[in-house]
Amino acid sequence: MKRLCLAAMILLSCRPAQAADAPSVRLDEAQRAFFADFCIECHGRETQEGKLRLDNIAFEIQTVEQADRWQKILNALNSGEMPPDDSAQPDRTRKTELLDTLSQTLARARKVIGDQGGLITLRRLNQREYKNTIRALLGVEIDVRDLPADGGIGTFDTVGASLFMSSDQIEQYLAIARRALDEHFHRTRAREPRSLSAREEAEVIGNKRMNSLYERTKQMHDNYVRWTTAVDEAAQRPENVAKIDQLKLDAQKLSGASASPRAAPLLYYHLWHQIAGAPSPEEFGFHDSQAALFEELQYRLHYTYYADYQQLPGRDRGAWLLFYQAYRETYVSAGESWPAGRYKLRLRVAANDAAPPFRRFIEVGQRGDDPSDFTVFSAHQVTGTLEQPQMIELSVDVGTRGKREFAVREKRPNSRKAEINIFADEVDRTGHGPVPAVWIDWFEIEGPQPEPYAASVSLIASTHDRRGAREVIERFARRAFRGATPSAEYLDRLVGLFETRRALGESFEDALKEPLSVVLASPSFLYLAEPSTAAGQRRLSSFELASRLSYLLWSGPPDNELLALAASDALHSPGVLAAQVDRMIADDRSREFASGFMHQWLGMDRLEFFQFDYRMHRQFDDSTKAAAREEVYRTVSYLLRENQSLTRLLKSDFVVVNAVLADYYGLDGVRGDEFRKVALPPGSPRGGLLGMAAILAMGSNGQYTSPVERGEWVLRKLLNDPPPPAPPNVPQLSRLDGKMLSVRERLKAHQEEPQCASCHRKIDPIGFGLENFDASGKWRTEDIYQLNPKTSKTWPVDAAASFYHGPSFANYFEFRDIIESNADAFAHCFTEALIEYALGRPYGFLDDELAANIIHRARANGFAMREFIHALVSSEAFCSK
Repeated sequence: MKRLCLAAMILLSCRPAQAADAPSVRLDEAQRAFFADFCIECHGRETQEGKLRLDNIAFEIQTVEQADRWQKILNALNSGEMPPDDSAQPDRTRKTELLDTLSQTLARARKVIGDQGGLITLRRLNQREYKNTIRALLGVEIDVRDLPADGGIGTFDTVGASLFMSSDQIEQYLAIARRALDEHFHRTRAREPRSLSAREEAEVIGNKRMNSLYERTKQMHDNYVRWTTAVDEAAQRPENVAKIDQLKLDAQKLSGASASPRAAPLLYYHLWHQIAGAPSPEEFGFHDSQAALFEELQYRLHYTYYADYQQLPGRDRGAWLLFYQAYRETYVSAGESWPAGRYKLRLRVAANDAAPPFRRFIEVGQRGDDPSDFTVFSAHQVTGTLEQPQMIELSVDVGTRGKREFAVREKRPNSRKAEINIFADEVDRTGHGPVPAVWIDWFEIEGPQPEPYAASVSLIASTHDRRGAREVIERFARRAFRGATPSAEYLDRLVGLFETRRALGESFEDALKEPLSVVLASPSFLYLAEPSTAAGQRRLSSFELASRLSYLLWSGPPDNELLALAASDALHSPGVLAAQVDRMIADDRSREFASGFMHQWLGMDRLEFFQFDYRMHRQFDDSTKAAAREEVYRTVSYLLRENQSLTRLLKSDFVVVNAVLADYYGLDGVRGDEFRKVALPPGSPRGGLLGMAAILAMGSNGQYTSPVERGEWVLRKLLNDPPPPAPPNVPQLSRLDGKMLSVRERLKAHQEEPQCASCHRKIDPIGFGLENFDASGKWRTEDIYQLNPKTSKTWPVDAAASFYHGPSFANYFEFRDIIESNADAFAHCFTEALIEYALGRPYGFLDDELAANIIHRARANGFAMREFIHALVSSEAFCSK
């Protein structure tokens, strides 16, 4: 084990140096006049306050130290510290121009000075790649949350310099490898033909529970009425009349400002013991007055809901799922003795036409210990009727560890507080709870089914002795090391470990697990190693190229065809390499590229930064958010597969959605759970990234839109014109909270300071162009600011604005057309990110020529998506180390 850890540490430390001329950027010389007019008096040849001299400062920035000095100057100007109050002050326009120019120069300097000269750092498999590689090897899914975290330096989890690992984390890899091997052998043993099943009839539990609640709630209310009537009778006695008014005042004080409106009138009876002759609540079946109050509140909130349920049709052969409590979920379980494997879930369901369309969906998943802890596997549209119910099927994994119970419920916010409040709001609005939306006949599980993932290497031995064990270990190691041949000495040590385990009395299979787990914790498996040579740049070996290609397009290991081409040294042939790119993009595994690359490039982790206000954005629950996220990935996969233009991500006449998202977008005629291309009606704001709910939702705080976030995102990701980082000591927009101001009024107030205006004059107009979309990406024509439940202000959305030093637009559609006209800028954004993701290092100064070549080739072919991939993969940078 120590030798294994040492090998990993040695590999981590092997990073060859590469010399390069120091690149630089230069500040516009025209800005020297500003320093001469306002700074030299205190920072010139004769006087250098703060040990800073500006009359001869170099405007060329080549080093970190020079950049740091200029950053301090920028900070002093931004904060208003300089020029000092008793000195001449520049006018607002002139100061803003300097701040903008200097900020942009420093942004370029950070990029250039941080360039690594094309060096690709040795890196380990990130969590996504490790999980996919284990699946390919052993045919099992594993939990990778215990693995070292990805990220740190750079944008992507493929950047080697950010994929740190310490020697003690090898133990984590060993533990996960053992679990994966246990799962593999368990499933292999369990593959003899047999069928197991379990079914839950919904009406058996659902109706029993609802009938019981209906009867109990009514009974407890009757008891409460009898008790309070007796208390009221006692209050009429002469000895109590004088104190009743005081008790009512005491009850009012007891209720307080925070008491529920439903509870406040009942608190008078909480003081029953102060009324002479009043009976105890215990005489009427209550533990105490608090319990009596609780039961009556339950009656007032829920009884009508329970009574309504008794009148619903179809209760003789099924049950209705309720939104908030009682029969809110139905379950089915795999038996404890059932083998691990893939199982089929089936349920027979129908929808209630009286429920809003957005509620006619179910979620399938697993419930945690808390009612609000629900892990959603998938969401499904319910289109069946009571006369013709619908069958829904999906596959689930039952492992050797973890829960074996599965649940189905109506699609909803994944928050118990949200459920309660939505239910109470509906009761306040209508006097009833939310109308039931989904009826269930039965829910069943059956299996095991054929395994969805076939292991790429067999662990079956021809003989159960040393020779058979060595055959398995060598075969497994060759595939795990992606074509690299393990040394005879290495294999001898692993076979020795097997024999030690056998000598301790372990079975042949169990003894094999230890050496195989060592293989899965070896540097040759955990790292994508491309050793450098003293001669500098070299051509990748065929097996290295196969791995680099497969981990780019599949985030996983090479398959048999790639390895065979690598073994014959044919992969370096341009025609063969291009054909493999096309084959791999056509494979479903290329979705890993779309999701891994787009999620990180577009910064979609921001979707998880905050919870959306369920009252303001009721439909944007976790399932809708997941569908919105998936729309981005599926759209890119479609464009790649069909080789359509990258510009379709700027504007398109179609979307790639499922029924959940089609309902959210208001698109008719889309049924089913699968994502598919859907043509948009004329005048639709959808189509392209700017119309996608996931992208728009990132530019909010879960309640209100943020034109600043949206504008900055567009500048960075679509226009290749990132604004500089926000300066220190900038007044926060939160200082305007509580003021009835529109978005434009808030941002106008924010620009009163020059340090704010220098950035916001570019950012804010772009954000205004997207104001027709609310915080969750729904189209709107009016905006509202809700100060409190009784105070709000509404105004028409104004999406008109002008780009800084650019064209004007009157509405969102004109704004989108302007963005689409900047296809070259978007291609630059995409290409720079693609290079960084593919090469595993930050994009740098020396990559400009590579990017220009890729864009030139893609532009000549209408920016077809595959052309970017083909141009990169065929480049010297991709095929060399």
